[in-house]
Amino acid sequence: MQHIQEYIKEMEMYKPVPTKLPDHDSFWQSTLEETRNKPLNENLLERDYPIKEVKAYDVTYAGFDGTPIHGYYIVPRETEGKLPCLIFFHGYTGNKGSVSEYMTWLIQGYAVIVIDVRGQGETGDYSSYSSDALGSWVIKGILDKEEYYYRKVYMDGVRAIDFACSRDEVDPERIGLMGASMGGGITLAVAALDDRPKLAVADIPNMCDLGLAIQQKFEGSLTFVENFLHRYPEKIERVYETLSYFDNLNLVQKISCRTRMSVGLKDLICPPQPIFGVYNHVKAPKSLEIYPFSGHDVSMVSHIDKTIAYVNEYL
Repeated sequence: MQHIQEYIKEMEMYKPVPTKLPDHDSFWQSTLEETRNKPLNENLLERDYPIKEVKAYDVTYAGFDGTPIHGYYIVPRETEGKLPCLIFFHGYTGNKGSVSEYMTWLIQGYAVIVIDVRGQGETGDYSSYSSDALGSWVIKGILDKEEYYYRKVYMDGVRAIDFACSRDEVDPERIGLMGASMGGGITLAVAALDDRPKLAVADIPNMCDLGLAIQQKFEGSLTFVENFLHRYPEKIERVYETLSYFDNLNLVQKISCRTRMSVGLKDLICPPQPIFGVYNHVKAPKSLEIYPFSGHDVSMVSHIDKTIAYVNEYL
């Protein structure tokens, strides 16, 4: 046990120097302005869902470049007053899953929005990319910050907040963001770029301290970045420059809402040290769940129960 405690103490002291470039903030300001100047074009179609205690809708809204973002909008059938709302982002190569997966929150009176991230699940991608090697989303547009895949993904997440705020039954002061892995990374980035959420729950998040994460990971999406750099070593500097704009190391200082993260000390996909490094830069009220013998997994009953209690307390 002593070696675990010593390692955790070491990680609690790890505070890497951000890699923000001079135009980082202006890049995101102009990106947000471009995003908010376009119509949302939301569309809802009620589903005939077998759990009659909820109203479930297939929803689309216009993403950053007009790509229709597909998802669910689910609310309890019987409601009183304005509802707190949870927005969910899934992991890499995942999808929104079944409406039934969100009953934990619906039976407690939450509205739920869950989207298929662009290019995944039912959502397409209208963007074209001048660099699109190796056939994985994390590489798309990686030589140009204006083109890069995650620029659109983060803004699609901001648009999900726009959709939540457009609903009369949703309390705009009680919006929470949730996700694990890629979904956790998106949660942190969107919470940094938009001050409307009250709560962010980011489990085992990716897109953290990317320079170190690329070195330390053994599996997961960043292996495609590593393979790209192996193939094109002359592009290393350019790739790292692009990634700096999307690295949560350079974003989370702007998070204003209460934030909870989690980390598995045996995680080979989202290694612990980069997550600690990002967590240590969060200035908002925060907490970190540490699992010494967990890898890339937060399905433990104890963690799920802690999450329910945490969201209920703060949202």
